[in-house]
Order: sequence, then structure tokens, then C-alpha cells
Amino acid sequence: MKTKLLCTAAALFIAAGITCHAEDYVMTFTKSDTEYDFGDHYSVVGVDKATGKPIPMSHYADGYLYAFAPEGTGVEFEQREKLTFADLDSNSEPEGLDELSVRGVFTGDENGNFNGDEILTRAQMTVLLARIIGAEGEAVGEMPFKDVDPSSWYASAVYALYSRGIIAGDDYFNPDRNVTREELITMEYRLIDSIGGKPPKTRIPEQYLLDLDTVSEYARDAYICLIGSGYGLYPLVEDSYDGVDDYSHYTYYLKPQSVITRSEACENLAYYNSGLIAENEPAIPTETAIEYGFDKEMPVITGSTSTYPMTQAIYRDMFINYSNHPIYPEAHDKTIRSYELLIDGEANIILVPDPSEEVRSLAEERDVELEYIPISNEALIFFTSSDNTAKNLTIEDIAKIYVDNSVTVWREVGGPDAKITPFCRNTNSGSHAQLEKFILNGKELNPELLENNMISEMFNILSAVAYFSEEHPNNYALGYNMYYFYKKYEKSIGDRIKLLSIDGIAPSDATLADGTYPLTTNYYAVLRADEPEGSPARKMAEYLISEQGQRSISDAGFGALAKAEEE
Repeated sequence: MKTKLLCTAAALFIAAGITCHAEDYVMTFTKSDTEYDFGDHYSVVGVDKATGKPIPMSHYADGYLYAFAPEGTGVEFEQREKLTFADLDSNSEPEGLDELSVRGVFTGDENGNFNGDEILTRAQMTVLLARIIGAEGEAVGEMPFKDVDPSSWYASAVYALYSRGIIAGDDYFNPDRNVTREELITMEYRLIDSIGGKPPKTRIPEQYLLDLDTVSEYARDAYICLIGSGYGLYPLVEDSYDGVDDYSHYTYYLKPQSVITRSEACENLAYYNSGLIAENEPAIPTETAIEYGFDKEMPVITGSTSTYPMTQAIYRDMFINYSNHPIYPEAHDKTIRSYELLIDGEANIILVPDPSEEVRSLAEERDVELEYIPISNEALIFFTSSDNTAKNLTIEDIAKIYVDNSVTVWREVGGPDAKITPFCRNTNSGSHAQLEKFILNGKELNPELLENNMISEMFNILSAVAYFSEEHPNNYALGYNMYYFYKKYEKSIGDRIKLLSIDGIAPSDATLADGTYPLTTNYYAVLRADEPEGSPARKMAEYLISEQGQRSISDAGFGALAKAEEE
């Protein structure tokens, strides 16, 4: 059975109101009339209506059909049967072969064999890449390589890749030489640029690629850009994983000059092709985005580190393929910087805790009035090691610890006979702004704390307190942070820290919602007071306090406003 949905690139762009040009390649997308099971995704293929050939850069995802093909290509989508190979069974079939064989990238030899253990040659590699971009069979122009016969089975592919800058011109191509890993990754890297594709948004930091210095100079940019990226290309990993999801807990090797088998190339190209499509899928507005006018213009959003999950949730609610939106922020600019961007007109709306005195002074200095709209419950929390028997602090206790340095032992606040080591945040952080609001009362932090015990990253203060007593016997650290940031990373810290009650009330979703926890505050959407009515920023603020917006905030791990909770 074949399920078809006919469309042309031009018609789709008019209907969707989106143009996604990439040189002469265009991303065609349309909503599918059929919902395919996960196991059938690989078999849904875009087809060139004029030639009947499959379009390798095509797939089905989340109810939409996508095809990345030369502009002007008439596209239809259909479900095709998987190919079988005489020398493979379900146990020996390389990952991704179903997807690539259905798309005409791997076809087998004259006997129907895949030959997975065969080392790939440069000629074979060019044919595979030419098939991915639909360039196999193109006319051969003036060939720069003396060892490529224009009538050979691979000449068209070689010329197609040469003419697009994917392989470099030289006297000799060496078609029968085995291709190396770094040659493959370099050709894949250049292919993206040749069709106007987007580079990946994520990658493995260079310091964890242990043999990056063995990569040839011509391939270095390709490795740095693509390895560990959204294109699904990964280095060889030694077995050093210790249970912590962080790059530094693996050992990565590239082995750039090693050869690659057909099976290895198949797995590599399957990830690459899938990532190439996914990285270039346009952000498609949802009904919510259209309702608020965000299909036409999104406001520039930033804020504190702690509120970044809110922005992610906003985009997730507004767009399919939300991270591909042209102004989707990869991170927030932190509290003070986000206020500066808003005041200077470079951001339209920011999501932050209460402003510090530094922020208020900055706005006053630049003669800008700011408008604060509560969008979420939040609270300042204090925490210590879970081994510490102390359970409660009063607001007066905290002031004596952080301002006067007059309480230095946990015994003085109902805990053990152990030293208190208080950690603090930087003075331009959102957490410090809350400390100013609830604890400092116009006073300053003890200068010794700022000099010796200041931690600038929100997560780092959690881990510093959690592990402090292991290296400092009879000494328990104290730290502070925002409640919902702690909730997000609670599992990462495990049971190493505990939250302290303040004035006898423990922080919880319930005590924040009813306001009984004494350090309860809000997160705010902040705009310039002169922001015009009906602007994208005003519409975003309207969305954030709506029932659906509050659901997004809650889904991001933050507390909905009491009014929204009642509704």
C-alpha cells in the first residue's frame, strides 16, 4: 500500500508563509494526512515527480513530511518497501541500512549482496554522497583529475562533488584508494555548505577530543564542527563512562586516518542524513503562535540563567521544530546583561527574578522606566549538606551569617558543633537580588565572603555545598539559590543536600503557592514601559499570564501563579 501526498515546493511556501531557500536547494514540508508508526518512519520517502527517483534528504516526523531538494523539484511522498540483501540477516544488518536503501543510497552489488565488511574506496564514497544530494547521473564537465575516466561508473559523482566544492581539484583523485575517516567527515562538512545547509547547534568541546592533534589540517574545521553534533556523527568512545552525563566522563578518539567499511559508512551516513534534514527543518508555527501573531514576528527574549527553561517551553508551545527558529536563543544572557539588553532596546522582553539595586540604578541612570509583570511563583532557598542535623534558620540567623559574621558555628542555630562555611552568589545575579530583598535590608554582604566564597554559576553552588564536608571534616557549607532551579537539578545532586526551613516553614510547591514560605517572590516578565500596545512583547506578556502560558511555565518546572492554579 502506498500513501501519497502531492505537493510542490512553491505551493508549500505560499501556503505556509515561509521561504526556506538554501542556494538552489529548498526544504519542502507539508502536513501529512497519515500518521505513521515509529517503525514505519524510515520507509516514508520523498520522490521527484518528474523522474520517480527517491529524494534521500526526506523523512516523516511528528505529523509532517519534509524533503530537502533542488528548487523547482515537484515532490510527492510515498511509503516504500525495504530492500533485502542476500548476505545479510536481521542480526548482521548495519544500523540505518533500511532508511538509506529505501532512499537509493545503498543498492547492493549484481548478486544482491551488501558486502558490509568491504573497505570503502574514494570512488564509492563520492557515489554515495552524490546520491544523497540527488546529483548522481549529472552531466560530466571538464574533469580536473587525470585518473578519472569521464566514462567510468563513478565519473558523474566525482564531477558533481568537485563542481560543488565538496572535493578539491588536483591532478589525481585516486579513486581506488581506501577512504579515511577524516576524508569522509570533510566531504560531509563541505556538502552542508554546498547546499546551503545550517551548521549544527551543538558539538563536543575540543578539549575532550583526545587525538584532535592527529587530524590533518584540511579536516580540522570539519571535525570541530560536526563531531558530537546534531548531525549525529560521533567519535570512537573508550569505556570510561562513570554514570555522570558530562563530556568529561568519556574518553573520545577520532582515529582520523583509519579506513572505514561499508557497514560503518552506512551507519555514519544514516545519522548524517537524518541530522541534515532535522537541522534544516523550518520552525512551523502552531495554532497558539498564529493566535498571538508570533508566526509573523517573535519578540527577542532573554533573561536570567534560571529562567531559560521558560523560554524553551515558550518556543516549544509556539513552533514545531522550535529550536530551528531564526531567533531562538541557545542560552540566556544572565540577569544583569539581560536588563542591559532590554534597557538598550536589543531585547524586547526578559524573564527574571526581582531586580537588584544595581539594575534599578542602571534603568534610572539611562532614564528608562521598566514594567514588571508577575508570571511565576519563586522563592529564595537555603541549603546545606544532608549530613548536617540543622533543620531551620531564621531570617535573623541568615543576616548574622552573611552580613555580621557573628554566627559561625551550626550549634548556634540548632545544629551540630561544626563550623559554618557560607557560600554566596555574585552581586549581579538574580539570587543576590533576592538576598538584597529579604536579608540584607540595605546592608552589604560580608566582604570576606565575596572575596573567598563567591560562586558565579547557579549549579556550581549546589555542588560546592553538596561535596564540601567530604574535604573539610566537621565543617558544613551553607548556600542559597532559587527554588525551581534547585528542583530542576535535584536529581543530579541526589541526597547530598537538603533544604532548610526558614522561620519554621519549609519551601515547597504548596508553601510557595499559598505564600506562607517567608522568602516567596515571583519571576517577572519585564518590558520597557514605553513598549507599544499590541507589540510582540506585549502579546508575549499576555500569553505568559494566560491559562496556556501558565501551563507552559508549569511544564518547564516553575510554579504557576496562584490564580492560574485555582483556574
